[in-house]
Amino acid sequence: MATSMNQTSSNDSLETYSIFWLDASVNNEENISAQNKLRSIINQLRTFVDPEEFLDGVRFIQQGDLTILIVSGQMGRIVVPEMQKLAQVSSIYVYCFNKEAHLQWSQPYKKVKAVCTKLDELIDIIRVDQKNRGRNEEALAMDILDRSSTELNGDFLHSQLLIDVLIRMKASQQDKNELLALLKKEYKSKGLFKKDEHSIYIIWVCI
Repeated sequence: MATSMNQTSSNDSLETYSIFWLDASVNNEENISAQNKLRSIINQLRTFVDPEEFLDGVRFIQQGDLTILIVSGQMGRIVVPEMQKLAQVSSIYVYCFNKEAHLQWSQPYKKVKAVCTKLDELIDIIRVDQKNRGRNEEALAMDILDRSSTELNGDFLHSQLLIDVLIRMKASQQDKNELLALLKKEYKSKGLFKKDEHSIYIIWVCI
């Protein structure tokens, strides 16, 4: 079953966080209203009605990006055990109609931050949690920058910041073409282009 058309592709965004919402009734009138409120917290929001498509979407989140999951109680039983293992999943929220029943199975999973029966409660919790994440990330960044040179090598810090920036950058088609041209030039200069042309094709597919 296809995902909702009322979603924004995370590939076109520079935001670190996104929300993935899995629920068979995610696109009813009440939930669509809730989606608009959630986008005021985190603009990137994707909706799913099919667990397999949802799982595929989460698995292919780009390195360095994080997602917050909202799942129905019934579907949460299916997807939460695997989502708990994934580094790109930051937090999980269960939205259901039977809080006690779903609290019981979800308790062993540390990434499940709340089980809610009301949408307003769910949105408020996500808003507060996201503000706290922002504060924690800012505090960590300031802590690193405030360390003296005796505690942290300056070159090492700069290299780590550069790596982080490069990981988060989205490669354009022009970038890929330039890399391929550079590889072809390098192989030609060594007289290996014809021999390893298939290897260059593999690199082209990977990028």
